[in-house]
Amino acid sequence: MTIEWADLSAADLPAIVELARRCMAHDGGLQATTSPSFLERRYTAGPAVGAFEDGRLIACGAVRPVGETSAATGLVDPDHRGRGLGSDLLDRLTKEPVRLETESLTPQAHALFVARGFRQTFAEDVYRLDLSRPLPEVPLPDGLEIEEWSPDTEAAFYTAYSASFADRPGFPGWSQAEWVDWLVDDEFVPGASLVARAGGMPVGFVTCAAGFLVQVGAVPEWRRRGLAKALAVAALDRMRADGAGEAFLDINVNNPASAALFQGLGFEVIARRARYE
Repeated sequence: MTIEWADLSAADLPAIVELARRCMAHDGGLQATTSPSFLERRYTAGPAVGAFEDGRLIACGAVRPVGETSAATGLVDPDHRGRGLGSDLLDRLTKEPVRLETESLTPQAHALFVARGFRQTFAEDVYRLDLSRPLPEVPLPDGLEIEEWSPDTEAAFYTAYSASFADRPGFPGWSQAEWVDWLVDDEFVPGASLVARAGGMPVGFVTCAAGFLVQVGAVPEWRRRGLAKALAVAALDRMRADGAGEAFLDINVNNPASAALFQGLGFEVIARRARYE
C-alpha cells in the first residue's frame, strides 16, 4: 500500500487524537496527553506533517516554538512501526536545530534519536496509583502541624518549596509569583495541597492538581523522617475522599529516593517522558 505524506491543519485534529490514543494504548502514558486540547497545542502551533495510508493517519509530527528554540514531537501507529516512518518524520522535522520531546519513550525511539546524534537531556517516569487500594497509615512526625493552601499560607508553601528543591538539579530559582503562576491553574486542588510547619517554620509541602501529585518535598534537615511520605498519603486520602479513583505523578530519573518512596506506596511506572537536544 502507498503511504502519502501531507501537511496537517487544525481540521486533522480528530485523526491526530485517534492516532495518539492508539499509541498510548500500546506504549502507556497519561490519558491527558491524548486530549484534543493537549494535542492542539502541539500540532497546530507550527508546521505539522502526517503520513496517510488508505486515508488513515498512521504517523504525524510537528514543530512548535518554545521560548528561544523549537520543539518537535511525533507519533507512529504501533501497527506500522518498523517501516521507517520514524526516520521519515525526523527527516521532515529536523531540517533546522530542534529539541525532541516525547510523552511515552520507547527503546526503539531512544535508539533512533541517539543514532541521529541527539542526546537525552531530560527524562522522568510517569507513575500511577489505584486509589481503590488501601493506603498505609503514615502519621506526621511529632510536633508538626499542617495547613491547606490559601492566600494566607501561600508564602509558607513557597518557602517550603524553595528550601526543599534548591539542591535539586535544574532548580529554576523562581520568585514566589513565578512559581505560583506555574502551579495554580484550573486543575489546582488547594484542599489537597498541604504545608507542614515545625515551630511555625515551613518544613515540607505537597501540592496537587486534579488526580495529580504535582510536587512533594521536605527541607534537608527534615528528610528521612517520613515527612514527605506522610504528606503524600494525607494528600492522596483527601483526593480519594473527593472522588478520585487514581492518582499520577512524575519523578525525574535522577531522583531514586523519590522513586523508592512512591513505589513503596504502590505507584507503578506507566510511561517515560523525555527530551533530546
